Amino acid sequence: MDRVEPETVRNAVDSARAQGTDRDVRQLLSWAYELLGERLMMSTAFGKSGMVILNEIREAAPQVPVYFLDTGFHFQETLDYIDTLKKWNVNVVLKRPKLYGPEFIKAYGEKPYERDPDFCCHKNKVEPFRELIGGPDAPYQGWITGIRRDQSSTRATAEPIELLEGNQVKIQPLAYWTRQEVEDYIAKHDIPLHPLFSQGYASVGCAPCTARSGDSTDERAGRWAGKAKTECGLHTFWKKTDKAGFQPKPQEKDSSKPSSPAQAAG
Repeated sequence: MDRVEPETVRNAVDSARAQGTDRDVRQLLSWAYELLGERLMMSTAFGKSGMVILNEIREAAPQVPVYFLDTGFHFQETLDYIDTLKKWNVNVVLKRPKLYGPEFIKAYGEKPYERDPDFCCHKNKVEPFRELIGGPDAPYQGWITGIRRDQSSTRATAEPIELLEGNQVKIQPLAYWTRQEVEDYIAKHDIPLHPLFSQGYASVGCAPCTARSGDSTDERAGRWAGKAKTECGLHTFWKKTDKAGFQPKPQEKDSSKPSSPAQAAG
């Protein structure tokens, strides 16, 4: 399938926003697949929001490949957990950097994640991901993620549909969901979670840069502890090219947002 032209993408996004398609999780996923087809993929580290979307994508667009960035530094529990998801019948694909694990250490020295975590993340996450959705020759044009506004200040302006540089489309179906809505959905649908969540981890990334957290209010707590870093770079490297999107007033109920996860799931 050829890449969708910018004008077609722009018109489709405007229409989806106007019709409220971007406020219904399953409709948004179906819309994205209808627009982009085999040019659409999802990425996840199997956090709670990601698992909500993964459960929905099984119904809305099971053909969509689900990429996990296998840096070579993940917890064994993460890799084992991925194996348990095979019964979900989703197309999980492990994407590795050019220098994987021991080879990366050999090239850049011991503990690069401590000496320069931004460099480490860029080499092990951003660069391999750029091979997937980095330009006109990349295989994908659309990218589904589990980003939510209430996760951190760096994600507070996220929209369900975002246009990125390079005529790319970022789909964030849970952008306006709350943490409680995610928890309610997981309980209702009996979704199996990453085992480290029950061991005090609020978020799970690479093992050297993820610690247990005593802060139950911060979903990003425990990541890069002691460092002025909250993002690996995937969600900050590609820039938005539009400012559109519904912005509810602080005291106004957003009636276009599903009032419950059950409604959002159709």
